[in-house]
Amino acid sequence: MRYFVILACLSSFLASAQNDYDARILAYRGLRYPCVDSVTPVLRIQNAGAQAMNSCVVETWKNGVVDNSFDWQLAIAAVTNEERQPAFPTVAATAGDVLEFRIISVNGNPDQDATGNVFQFTVSGAASTCGQQTVEVEVFTDAQPGETTWLIRNDLGQVVAQGGPYATGSSIESHWVTLPSNACFGVELSDSGGDGMAGGHLKVRCDGMDLIDVDGSTFTEEAYKGLRSGTVLGLPEVSPNQQLQVYPNPAHDQATLRVDGWQGQAQVQVLDASGRVVRERSWNGALGPVTLDLRGLAPGLHAVVLRGTQGVSAARLLVE
Repeated sequence: MRYFVILACLSSFLASAQNDYDARILAYRGLRYPCVDSVTPVLRIQNAGAQAMNSCVVETWKNGVVDNSFDWQLAIAAVTNEERQPAFPTVAATAGDVLEFRIISVNGNPDQDATGNVFQFTVSGAASTCGQQTVEVEVFTDAQPGETTWLIRNDLGQVVAQGGPYATGSSIESHWVTLPSNACFGVELSDSGGDGMAGGHLKVRCDGMDLIDVDGSTFTEEAYKGLRSGTVLGLPEVSPNQQLQVYPNPAHDQATLRVDGWQGQAQVQVLDASGRVVRERSWNGALGPVTLDLRGLAPGLHAVVLRGTQGVSAARLLVE
């Protein structure tokens, strides 16, 4: 009887033993649309094998035909369960192309478990293009704001901006982002609850106009949009009757803000050249001009942004 118990335990152990050579594709992190006329694939790959992973051969297929085979050499081996995010050779692509990635071998040995070995997606159409570098990302939260996050990735899958999760439902959350010039990005909106954002949205504004508009009811777990930046550090257009004035300019320790024709409450933000909010305060237009405290700010070009029910107005300010 004892023999059969030992044999059963040994069989169970062998069945569950980890393979020595096994890699898995966890996610695709590259652009999902052509940047000009090509895509640089970026994959999130995990070493699921018992042996440290020093190399991994991955084939890229396009529309059912092998495009290239890449022998990914790791400068530092990936230990068991460690994840890496390599970029693979650029592939010429147009909207509608189907790209597929296949893990072939690990450390020169055939991959021993087919789980996670294949991933494919269909290349989407052209991205929305902004002539500016600075964009506004607006999120209107739903009843579960803690489930909502967003991020912007560059063409190598690196996160250049992100926001959320949020604390207040049915509220507007606004972020100013300055992107690298003349580059391609992916905008990802995620809901961890898997039920979308009923009544909510994400908008990306360029020069005061809606460039990207994602209705929260049109997705469940994730929405994706392409975005291309321009070469100008842009600010929203200002209507003639809401001209924002900041003086003196250049300024040192403080500056005065004035807006003719503005009524009601507004939020005032000072942003540095990277789009980071470095000063913030509320303001009531009926009370007249307001003083901005600039002490401690790094010298250089800043943006002063006024936002309220009447819209958005902005001006440049040079801090000395």
